[in-house]
Amino acid sequence: MEVLAGFGVVVAVIAVGYLLGRTDALGPGARRALANLVYLVATPALLFDILLRTDPRTIVSENFAVVAGSALIAGLIGFLLFRLRGRSAPDSLIGMLASSYANAGNLGIPLAVYILDDAAVVIPVILFQVAFYAPVTLTTLDMLHHSRRSTLARNIAVAFRNPMLLAALAGLLIGFLRIPVPAALSEPVSLLAGASVPVALLVFGMSLVGSRVLLRGDVLLAVALKNLLQPLVSGLLAHYVFGLTGPALFALVVLGALPTAQNVLTYALRFRTNEILARDVGVVSTLVSLPVLVLVTVLLG
Repeated sequence: MEVLAGFGVVVAVIAVGYLLGRTDALGPGARRALANLVYLVATPALLFDILLRTDPRTIVSENFAVVAGSALIAGLIGFLLFRLRGRSAPDSLIGMLASSYANAGNLGIPLAVYILDDAAVVIPVILFQVAFYAPVTLTTLDMLHHSRRSTLARNIAVAFRNPMLLAALAGLLIGFLRIPVPAALSEPVSLLAGASVPVALLVFGMSLVGSRVLLRGDVLLAVALKNLLQPLVSGLLAHYVFGLTGPALFALVVLGALPTAQNVLTYALRFRTNEILARDVGVVSTLVSLPVLVLVTVLLG
């Protein structure tokens, strides 16, 4: 019941964001400004703050293997199915990401705080996606588009300019080396971190205003893989491969059920490839994720 109550808190804050967006109470450009605040400042501060109080050895463990394995399995199945449906290799790569690249930062962290009571569980998702999954996939897209300006090294360099990845790596490094952090740094970071969860949920609610999508076959396929197959694979890997049960199993299934990240649309726009699919899957998978997460909570929470 406590978990369901936490989920109710999340839905309530999202509803407030939706009302703000619907009434345009914060004025034009508010959603983008708040989203930038979350992305550039609040969420990196939250990740850093979490890692200052977390044993880094608990971050890079079975959780990372389950997160990576479930994403790659769902993504590769998605790629093969899109190819079988006659889609080009670049379109299928975007379909692969839409089927497996989770919204770990903007939605994963708030849900982890209120549903799992532990935002640290999201860090393996961010590390895997930003440091490995995105650079490798984008480099493959570059090669398919015959880009001469982009290489694996360049895409990795771009990934390492991501503020969330930098914050996570800095926190892990400090934790592994046991470097003392002065209050002059930790206290402002903690203060900024407090804005991440509520503002991210407000932005998410605002983003739902005016969302119209076409429920065609490719969209339904990607949503089924992301919202249904990936959490199932996460649960199977966690339980039968690593022997996890209880809260650890529940947390990994919740992470697997997270919706598709908006980053996928950014990548699609960058390569002018399958933009409509990336946009529609982002919206539909987000709406579908809410009842799926409730179901997972009832069954495993």
